[in-house]
Amino acid sequence: MANLVVIFGAPASGKAAIGHELAKITGYRFFHNHLTADPAAALFGWGTERFSEAVDAMRNLLFREASSDPEISGVIFTFVWGLDLPEDKTLMENTANIFTAGGGHAYFVELTASLETRLAREGTPFRVLLKPSQRDVEAARARQLVIDAKYRMNTNGAWPLQYPHIVLDTETMNPESAAKEIAQAFNLGSRD
Repeated sequence: MANLVVIFGAPASGKAAIGHELAKITGYRFFHNHLTADPAAALFGWGTERFSEAVDAMRNLLFREASSDPEISGVIFTFVWGLDLPEDKTLMENTANIFTAGGGHAYFVELTASLETRLAREGTPFRVLLKPSQRDVEAARARQLVIDAKYRMNTNGAWPLQYPHIVLDTETMNPESAAKEIAQAFNLGSRD
């Protein structure tokens, strides 16, 4: 009966840094989206139909196994959610349902940060360590501009799901403070 915490927002809004810190506090497993996206991209190319199918299949299998593993109390998943894409909403609903069907809870954390701040975060050591595809900083910044122009990545007060949800401005807090706020908001406890 594992819980799920989804941390979503635009690229470089702080999802991985905050997720990493939240895992330290809660003992939950940290599972950032690039753990499935990068292997699929290596085989099928980023964003192709085969890429999407492979990522979905891997994620589904891993989340089903994790949600029923008695050794796993929770999973922290990071995701760039295109809120105007019906398939992304369906993915979030289905992922949450995997965990809640087994008796766990699902919580959502929305991160906001200006485009200027997000572009400046490209190339930071922690980001590059976790996400090898972000090592080309100029290409990562160019992708950010395309994604920012193409998708709506923040709810702007229109939360589309039934699950608990909070919004954090990552320009006003560091990852440790944000993780503590998340743990407190959802009463996640700590590993102590």
